[in-house]
Amino acid sequence: MYYAVTHLTVFKYSEPITDSVMEVRLQPRNDECQRCVRFDLEVRPHAKVQSYKSHLGNTVHTFDVPGQHDRLAIRSESVVDLKAPSPLPEKLDESAWDRLDEKSWEPELYDMLLPGTFARRTTLLTAFAEYVKWGRNSDPLTALRTLNQQVYENFDYQQHVTRADSPIDIALEARQGVCQDFSHIMIALARSVGIPSRYVSGYLYHYKDRHDRSDADASHAWMEAWLPDLGWVGFDPTNNLIVKDRHIRVALGNDYADASPTHGVFRGSAETELEVFVEVNHLDELPFEDTTLAP
Repeated sequence: MYYAVTHLTVFKYSEPITDSVMEVRLQPRNDECQRCVRFDLEVRPHAKVQSYKSHLGNTVHTFDVPGQHDRLAIRSESVVDLKAPSPLPEKLDESAWDRLDEKSWEPELYDMLLPGTFARRTTLLTAFAEYVKWGRNSDPLTALRTLNQQVYENFDYQQHVTRADSPIDIALEARQGVCQDFSHIMIALARSVGIPSRYVSGYLYHYKDRHDRSDADASHAWMEAWLPDLGWVGFDPTNNLIVKDRHIRVALGNDYADASPTHGVFRGSAETELEVFVEVNHLDELPFEDTTLAP
């Protein structure tokens, strides 16, 4: 499956500012199921853009705009070749929890058991876990499938209830939120029973007949859990989906703090208005010669 993604972010400032320093995570990843075959990034006002790879393999672009400006626009265009992962079994065997516990001490997995800035245990999270009877009541894969559905059924998708920096308790109390909130809640619950879990930011291609709750004109977020024999498996509690060939992975993290699409600071006193536009289109074939970006 080929997808073309356009992502436009515009920051509008109530007063002129200077010295904007920004880092963005907008370039889709390369892995065994996904290839980023083209990526272009444009910044206005014009700035010199540099990039580096984070310890989690995310491509991070950085730039600064020293002069005075009251508007900052960031536009990225990507073309991605995406394949569905191998089909999942119906369940895992009885020894799966023991094998999970043995492997979870490895550094890559242990890091994804630690609390994050947003994905962490709270009193309200514990109460929700008791409400849905969350625990090691079945094999890990079956438990996560059930939890994915329970988060979907117990929370309404509603914008403006939470913000990007909101703790999970706001969504837990309101039983409303967006993809970021639902992912944090599921990650924190999975970690509470010893399942290494990580946050994924990216995009979801929306078919007209699928009735996805998430917005087609916005970026998306979901979670991945590590399971024995299967490796990292993606779960999308916003839409009650197992990740297959519609989810385009951009950045991984312990939670949103590690994988936010944009993060920056500036010098000045101004209110900021943010506008984001995302468009994901399916392509029948690549519109140019394949020039896969190096991993």
